[in-house]
Amino acid sequence: MKDFLSPASEIEARAAGIQEGAFSGSASGGRSRGPRPGQVGGEGGNPPFCWEKAARGSRSRQCREAGRQPPNDAESPDLLRARIPSEGILSYVTSLSLAMDILWILTLTLLLPTCSASYKDPTWLQKEEDLVVQQYATLELAEVLLKCPAPGGVSTVEWRANHTAGPIWKASVREDGSLALRNVSLAQEAEYSCHDPTTGRALHRVYLNLGYPPEKPSIQCFATSYASPINCTWKLETETHLDTSFVTTYRHGMDGEEHECVRASSGADSCSIADVQLFSVVPYVLNVTAVNPLGTSTSLFPFLMNQIIKPDPPEDLKVSTIPRESRKLRLDWKPPSSWLFLEYFPLKYVIRYSRNGTNSSKMTRPSEQTSFVLTGIRPGATYHVQVATKDYLDNGEYSAWSPPASGTAWMPE
Repeated sequence: MKDFLSPASEIEARAAGIQEGAFSGSASGGRSRGPRPGQVGGEGGNPPFCWEKAARGSRSRQCREAGRQPPNDAESPDLLRARIPSEGILSYVTSLSLAMDILWILTLTLLLPTCSASYKDPTWLQKEEDLVVQQYATLELAEVLLKCPAPGGVSTVEWRANHTAGPIWKASVREDGSLALRNVSLAQEAEYSCHDPTTGRALHRVYLNLGYPPEKPSIQCFATSYASPINCTWKLETETHLDTSFVTTYRHGMDGEEHECVRASSGADSCSIADVQLFSVVPYVLNVTAVNPLGTSTSLFPFLMNQIIKPDPPEDLKVSTIPRESRKLRLDWKPPSSWLFLEYFPLKYVIRYSRNGTNSSKMTRPSEQTSFVLTGIRPGATYHVQVATKDYLDNGEYSAWSPPASGTAWMPE
C-alpha cells in the first residue's frame, strides 16, 4: 500500500507515525522504539535523521541518529529522501494545506467578478436594439426635444444621428444636454444618441418617430341583401405615417349591449355584423376608434338596415344581335347571386351604354326585367353596355356597374 501513496499522503502518514513516537528500524527487521523522556527525538536529545533508499523491486529503510554521517550520493543515487523531524513534517503539511486554500480563494476571486459581470451586464442579457428608446412627435412642430440623462461627472455631451458624428441638420444642443430639433419633417426621423465626448461611450439612445395623430375615421356600411351580414369599411383622410390600429364595436341603440364588429384580420380596414334584426326601427351604432402613439379619435355611425342595402352587380351580361334588325341589340343578364329571397325583395335595373369611339353614354329608365332591347343604334357600330341594380322599393343605393359587354347590330350581307 505504501508504494501507491502520493507524496503528500505519504508525508501525512509518516507525520502520524512520528507523533505516535514510532521510528522504523533497519531493513533487516530492527524493532521500533520511542524517544526517551526529555528527548525530542533520538538519543542524547538530538533529533533523528532518516532517509529512504529505494531499490528496483524493493524498498529498504535506514534510520540513523543525528551526528552520524548520512549516506553519500553513491549510496542513494537520485532516490535519497531526507526525513524531516516530526515538528517539521507537521509544519510542512499545514503549510501545504494553507497553500491549497489560498490557491482556491485566488481562483474564486478571479472567476467570480467575471461571472457577476456576465449576469449584470445588460448588453449581455439583451440585444443592443432593445436599449433604444422610442420617442414620438408630431410632424411640422416648431421644436422637438430629445433628452440625454447624463450621469454625474459628465458636464457636456455629444449627439450623433444614425451613429454618425458631426453636425445634425436643423438641430442644436442646449445647456442641459438635450437636443433641440427645429421644424421637424420626415427627413429628421432617425436614431439619435448622446455620448460622453471624452470616452465616446453612448449614454442614451432614442429613435424619433414622426407622424400625425389620427383624425376621425370616415365610415361606410352596406349589406348585399336583407338577409346578409352588414359589412363596414373605414379610412383616414390624412396619412398618419405611424402604425395606427382600430377598435371596432357596435350597439343596437345607444344604450344597447356592446358587441365586437368582427374583422377578418388585425390589419383589416373592414368588419362585419352578422346578427341584425331585419325590420328593426331602432338604429345600430358602429364605433370605430383609431389609435396610435400620438392620440386617439372616434367616429360613430348610426344606421338602419334598409338604409345601407347595396346589391352586388348583375351577372352574366350578354349582348346579341337581332336578325334583320340593324338598329337594335338584345341585352340579357342575371340578378346577383348574393341577393337572397328575390321573390320577397325584388330588384330593379338600369342600363348604361355607349358607342365605341365616343366619350358620352346614355342610360335607360329602371326596369324590373332581366332583359332589354336597345333601339335607335347606329348600324354596324359597336356598343359597350353595363347594368346596375337596386332594391325595387328604392331603399339603399345602386350596385356598382357590371363588367362591360360589347356587341354590334345586324348588318345585311
